[in-house]
Amino acid sequence: SYRGGRGGVIRYNTIRGTFDGIDVAGNDVGDENEGADVDVHENTITKTRDDALEPETIGGINTRVWRNTVSDVFSGISIAPNLQGPLYLLYNTFTNYWQRGYKCSLSSVGQTYVFHNTFASSTSPTAAVHPTGPYSNVHFRNNIFFGNGSACVSDDAGESQTGNTFDGDLLHSNYAALFRWKGTNYSTISALRAATGFEANGRSGDPLFVSLAGADVSLRAGSPAIDGALRIPGI
Repeated sequence: SYRGGRGGVIRYNTIRGTFDGIDVAGNDVGDENEGADVDVHENTITKTRDDALEPETIGGINTRVWRNTVSDVFSGISIAPNLQGPLYLLYNTFTNYWQRGYKCSLSSVGQTYVFHNTFASSTSPTAAVHPTGPYSNVHFRNNIFFGNGSACVSDDAGESQTGNTFDGDLLHSNYAALFRWKGTNYSTISALRAATGFEANGRSGDPLFVSLAGADVSLRAGSPAIDGALRIPGI
């Protein structure tokens, strides 16, 4: 649990069987130093009873969470809330969570960039993105979102506020609804585009993981995720 000022680095740890995994949190919501310029990277987290990663209740200025491997946990990551940002979630894999991959809530308004992550679970029902309260300004790009017995993104009416965007992601679900937004179910990516403007460059289809049950989310030949991402300068 890192509750200090700027510049903390949490890396190369193996964490197993705790309640939360790695917690970057603030004690004073008005202090922009809390969580600023913190890097959380290349950790392996399994079997947490709540959230594997919790960068929340912080200003989140240049907080960077990248290349972590998370599997067999209750919830992959909770950002509830990011107060300012920019907070970056990059190149992480979240597999076989029991409840949800990505949680946002508690009127999170900080700019949050969720790029190049994989969210998929062999447990049903689970959604890749499942907010539990109001949130704004989360930008999803180039992720793989897998819904098992659920829409891959399950956003009920009243949770999404303003400034949330999706593009370049690969969407997949074995459920009747591919994507749920503001309480409306969309069964195809074309219907989602027409109604919301999301995923102008996104794709839908089975990502063809090597073994999701075994937490190997490498891609087999023919996966629609291969060479499917948008170019993002600087990322």
